[in-house]
Amino acid sequence: MIAWQSRLASALAEPGAPPVLPRDLLRRFARSARGQAVPESTLTWWIRNAAATAQLQAVQRGLYLNRFRNPPGKLADAISFFHRDAVVSLSTVLGDAGVLNNPSRAVTAVVPIDIGFPAPKLGRHRSLAGTFHFHGMPRRILEAGTLADRLEPPERFEHPRATPEKALLDWLYLGRSSRSRRTLPPPDDIDMELLDQRRLRRLARAARLTDALAEWRGAQIPAP
Repeated sequence: MIAWQSRLASALAEPGAPPVLPRDLLRRFARSARGQAVPESTLTWWIRNAAATAQLQAVQRGLYLNRFRNPPGKLADAISFFHRDAVVSLSTVLGDAGVLNNPSRAVTAVVPIDIGFPAPKLGRHRSLAGTFHFHGMPRRILEAGTLADRLEPPERFEHPRATPEKALLDWLYLGRSSRSRRTLPPPDDIDMELLDQRRLRRLARAARLTDALAEWRGAQIPAP
């Protein structure tokens, strides 16, 4: 391996290296490693080789997951490249936390809808690395509650991610909305004991979903 290519691979393997790499950023890394600009044809050849050895994974043209790193970049880390304000939530968060049985393989996210502005593009988006599913909700619901209650700390994840409690309430809101095709969370598939009940109550009050949560939870209680 040429020296600059070795330095480039080492830089991308650093723990602080970005999990997602647009081509422009790869170009800057390559320039730094070589000490001068890398010709586009050479950069393209290097990217193809890195993809062939699974050290880069294409998400779409010009965008790659950084798999030089440990841990490697994840599909959810690319969420903001598709929707700037999107927050990973719903079944992805609940499944990763062990709260939901049989979660979808798609990365599910919520996107704010602002009155007076064009509606965001929602629904399924298939990428080369997997599928995203975007759901819209009013910003007042998406941002209800304190930051600490509704979002995971940035040191834990490299993308905006709802807490499990917020993810459940986002799903509950969408399941009750006439503008959404998403059905209510399946009560039998949700392990409520794994959730922070105080945080859940605080978030429900902030989003005005206290009654809706109580009604949904009632469906979890077996009939006598």
